[in-house]
Amino acid sequence: MYFAFGILLGCGLVYGMLIKDRDFPAWLPGDRVIEELTSYPISVADSVRLPFSDSLLASRMEDSDVKFRESVVRDQPCRTYQLQSEVDRLRVRICDSTVTIVAYERVQK
Repeated sequence: MYFAFGILLGCGLVYGMLIKDRDFPAWLPGDRVIEELTSYPISVADSVRLPFSDSLLASRMEDSDVKFRESVVRDQPCRTYQLQSEVDRLRVRICDSTVTIVAYERVQK
């Protein structure tokens, strides 16, 4: 009975002091990359033609998955990420807090 009381008390303290009313950042690597990319201003390279408006770009990025095998993340100061959703593929470069779309293609079904 003492053990159960201690467990409940400990869980309540942890929840009240550490978890309640906090906004946690993303945990998984792909989600962290997407969060970082959408937090900066997004520009589109001159050679890229998007079939949708620039205002939808952040939501398209949030709906995508990061393909780390096709990404170049070790280059400094710029990193390049390959994002892919069911509809499209984006190649995104992040340099000095600036996100640039450098390639776009539709996914063939």
